[in-house]
Amino acid sequence: MDSQLTILKNLSEALIMVNEEGVIEFANDAITDVLGYKPKNLIGRPMSILMPEKTIHGHQRKFDSFLQNPKRRKMGNTDPIRIKHQNGSVINVEISLSSVEIEGARKAIALIVDINRFFKYKNPLKDKLELYYSLIEHNTDHLFQIDREYKIQYVNHVSPGLTKEEVMGAYLIDLLPNDYTKDLVKNILTSVFETGIAKSYKVDFPSPLGALHYDTTVTPVIKNGEIFRLNLITRNVTNDYNIKKQLIERKNFIEKIDLNSINGIYIYNFQTATTEYTNSKYTEIFGYSREEINKMTTDDFISLFHVSDRENVIEHLKKVRHSKEGQFFTLEYRIKSKKGDWVWCLSRDSGFEYNEEGKATSFIGAFVDITQTKKIELELLQKNKEIENFVYHACHDIKSPINSISQLIDLSLEDSKNKEELEIVDKSIKRLRNLVVSLLDFGNESIFKKTEYVALDDLVDNVLDDLKTDIDASSSRIERKNELPEINCYKLGMYQVFLNLISNAIKFRNRITTPVITIKAQSQVQHWKFTVTDNGIGIKNDKKDAIFDAFTRLHSEYDGNGLGLANCKKVISRHGGDIWVENNKEGGSTFIFTISKDLDKLSDQLEIKNTQAEEHTL
Repeated sequence: MDSQLTILKNLSEALIMVNEEGVIEFANDAITDVLGYKPKNLIGRPMSILMPEKTIHGHQRKFDSFLQNPKRRKMGNTDPIRIKHQNGSVINVEISLSSVEIEGARKAIALIVDINRFFKYKNPLKDKLELYYSLIEHNTDHLFQIDREYKIQYVNHVSPGLTKEEVMGAYLIDLLPNDYTKDLVKNILTSVFETGIAKSYKVDFPSPLGALHYDTTVTPVIKNGEIFRLNLITRNVTNDYNIKKQLIERKNFIEKIDLNSINGIYIYNFQTATTEYTNSKYTEIFGYSREEINKMTTDDFISLFHVSDRENVIEHLKKVRHSKEGQFFTLEYRIKSKKGDWVWCLSRDSGFEYNEEGKATSFIGAFVDITQTKKIELELLQKNKEIENFVYHACHDIKSPINSISQLIDLSLEDSKNKEELEIVDKSIKRLRNLVVSLLDFGNESIFKKTEYVALDDLVDNVLDDLKTDIDASSSRIERKNELPEINCYKLGMYQVFLNLISNAIKFRNRITTPVITIKAQSQVQHWKFTVTDNGIGIKNDKKDAIFDAFTRLHSEYDGNGLGLANCKKVISRHGGDIWVENNKEGGSTFIFTISKDLDKLSDQLEIKNTQAEEHTL
């Protein structure tokens, strides 16, 4: 026996001999190269010191089975075995196992080869297996292999919060989060073992990083025509799950907004010349679906717009196409619905997507049906026109008899015994005549028939000539801070504005100081801005808006009928501007008004509105 042990001792391959109690009775010198142990440190110790803790029970059971039915285990015929190195690490080894009887006692001899060294003798397979293990170990999916007892025999990596030592040899079902999942997975694993048909399942798994979502595919591992293990490929689909969940939530969110929206919404792609998106309100208002719109040619689609609006629509689309990010454009237009009705719409459009050069490749728009609002607007426009015409003609008819009465009173005053009474009547008649003249000016639409370029310095000179008597009587000083521009405007309307503002400044002067009235002009991007400043009695803050209403009079002791500033507001509005008043720190008031520089376009729109009102009446 000693000679036999001497031979075994000098083998180049690591070897140990274990008795029936699982105690190591012999180890040769080569064991140090493989496992790091000196032979003397192994002899007399249980073989379990070489086994990872979680595999001890399994190895002991297999060892007992081997001793009862000794069957030689050839190296490379089964899977590698994991053994603990003397330094605490775990390595994969190949084992050739055989049984011998020495002095009547059964012994097990294990020849142990480091798997890397083992592959040196299997060069054709080595590279393939190394590649195989590399792919598995570095695969982002979790790869498990379980035996028929559902115990994990291999795993490449584990989920957050777990370690390989915990997982290896563990009962897979125990690692699942709840009873429902355990039953589901166990039934699927059993089915694959029985049928050999691959299946899959999904599991939501809690972890320190939050809920994780896994998608697992189960496939059979067949050896010698029988299923002896299962491979489980588990993919972490948490990101996909969350993205899908967010998409569903966003889809539901958009659908809810869509159902409650009063706006039609669309996205149009300039490059493909197609409408990429429309909401349900779009179809509800127009009657056309997105598919029907995309089947139309550009000319067919443009023909849906009212002939009076087509040029504006085309110009609007050009502006949107050449817009920069952050710009938007609005437009009112009429479009014929699928039912054949004209629908008034108000749209707001802006660039949606841009290319690298900053050019819009698509635009997004929202519109609202304003047909009913437009109908009311046109009806009001017509009613206002009718009222203005009535007032104008009524005042014109009244003016003639008032003048006749005034003339008779003037004649009667020369020799009348009731001179004092007649003077009172004369004053009343003159106030009535002034009111009628003001009403005629207020209702006179003829002044808005045509615009022309007017030199405002000349126009103001004419106003000052007409007010010369009042200017001289009040010693008023009229100053111009700069040269007034030549602008496109309604000449008579602008004359009335300057006449009213300057005459009011003289009328409501401060009796203590000399009246000073300053006129100033300033050019802005889209408007001209004018100011008329005085040093008069000023206006209370709570009356600044009311003074522009018709027949509003703040001071009963001053002559007037309350139509002058109302007429100014009307004229300025027709010029696409606004008028307001501010108090000066030094006392007095500053009237500020603006005039559009694009009055021709506003004139066209006014003409269209008047035409629409006439069409509506018909």
